Amino acid sequence: MAENPIAIRPTLQAMEKGDKVLFPIAKMKSVRAQASELGVILNRRYQTKSNRADRTIAVTRTE
Repeated sequence: MAENPIAIRPTLQAMEKGDKVLFPIAKMKSVRAQASELGVILNRRYQTKSNRADRTIAVTRTE
């Protein structure tokens, strides 16, 4: 079963305040690094939350 991967950086850049996106938990390290880096570069705030049961990491743009 092949899944279409979601590009992390373009997805985070396109987010508006209040948007929430889910990524596979396997991408956790990359997702958190990109959220941190883009937050500084673009003067935004992202919040991440992992869900072990669903095997996902959620990113919410808060500012």
